[in-house]
Amino acid sequence: MKARLIVSLIIVMMLAVLMPASIVDGLGARYLKSGLRGDDVRVLQEYLYALGYDIAVDGIFGSQTDKVVRQFQKEHGLAVDGIVGPQTIAALQAGANKQRIYVVKGGDTLSYIARAHDVSVAELMAHNQLSSTVIHPGQQLAIPVAEIDQEYIVQKGENLSVIAKKFGLSASDLAEYNSISDPNRIRAGQLLSIPASSAASVPAMAGANQPPRFIWPVSGLISSPYGWRDHPITKVRHFHGGIDIAASKGTLVRAAAGGIVIQAEWMGDYGYGVVIDHGGGYTTWYGHNSQLLVKKGEVVTANQPIARVGSTGLSTGPHLDFRIKHNGQTINPLDLLP
Repeated sequence: MKARLIVSLIIVMMLAVLMPASIVDGLGARYLKSGLRGDDVRVLQEYLYALGYDIAVDGIFGSQTDKVVRQFQKEHGLAVDGIVGPQTIAALQAGANKQRIYVVKGGDTLSYIARAHDVSVAELMAHNQLSSTVIHPGQQLAIPVAEIDQEYIVQKGENLSVIAKKFGLSASDLAEYNSISDPNRIRAGQLLSIPASSAASVPAMAGANQPPRFIWPVSGLISSPYGWRDHPITKVRHFHGGIDIAASKGTLVRAAAGGIVIQAEWMGDYGYGVVIDHGGGYTTWYGHNSQLLVKKGEVVTANQPIARVGSTGLSTGPHLDFRIKHNGQTINPLDLLP
C-alpha cells in the first residue's frame, strides 16, 4: 500500500509539471479499448488518475480501465462505448487544461494549499465540492488553473479609454493593472495586459506588418495535419490547407482572433463554414460546423463563439477544419497558434 502511494505521488508530481501540456503525443495513434496493452494505455491511465479517477496505472486496458473510461465518457456527454478515440481524447485534453491534481501531504491545510497555488480557499472548496475545510493525507484535490492574461498592442490613434471600453473595463482599472501612472500617455505599439476575465473580448486584429495573436478555436486532437494527404473519403491525394481538430458535435467553435465575418453560410464540401477577416491580409476559416452563430458583416472578438462543431459537407466525423490564409494563401496554423 505504501509503495503504491509513493508511485502515485511520483505520477501526480510529474503530471503537475506537464499539465496542461498536450496529450496528443501519447495518444491517438490507435483507438484504445478493452484488451489492449501498451505505453499509450499507460498514458491514458495516468491522465485519468490525475483527473481524480480511481484507476491503476499498469498499461493494461482491463475491466477497471474500461469502467473508468465509460464513467468519464458519461460525465462528459460522449458516446459511452469504452473506446478511446478522438472525441474522448479531446475531452481528456480539455480536462487537463482546466485543472491539476494535488495529493494532500501530512501537515497540509486547505489554506496552505490554496496560497501555494494562488487560489482562494473558497475557490478550492467549490472546485472540489468540499463542505468542510478538514482534509487528510492522501486525499486528491483538483487545483483550478488560472486563465492567462492576454496581451494587446496599442494601435495608432487609440487611447486608454477607447481600449478599456472594448473590454468592459474602466481606463483607471486598466491603467492600474498595467502600472501606468499617466493614463493619458500611451503610445502606438505599446504592449498592454488585459485581465483574463476580460480576455474573451480581445480584438487581436492584425497590424500592418504582423499577424494577429491567434488562439486555438477549439481544443482537441489534430486528426489530420496541414499538408499532402490521401483524402479520407475520396482517397485522392491532395493538399490539405488546414488542420482537422477532432471535437464532440456541438462543441463551441471560437474566433481565433478579432475581425469581421465575411462569410457565414453553406460552403459545399466545407459544409457550414465561417470566414473571418482580421486585417493585414489575414483570414481564418472554420469548416464542417453543425450550426453557425454569426452572420456576414458581424464584428467578432477573439474567443467569441461563432459556430458549433459538426460533420457537415464532405466529412468523416465531427471535427473542425481550421485554416489560416494570408493574402489568399494558406499557412500552417501551427506556425501561428500559441
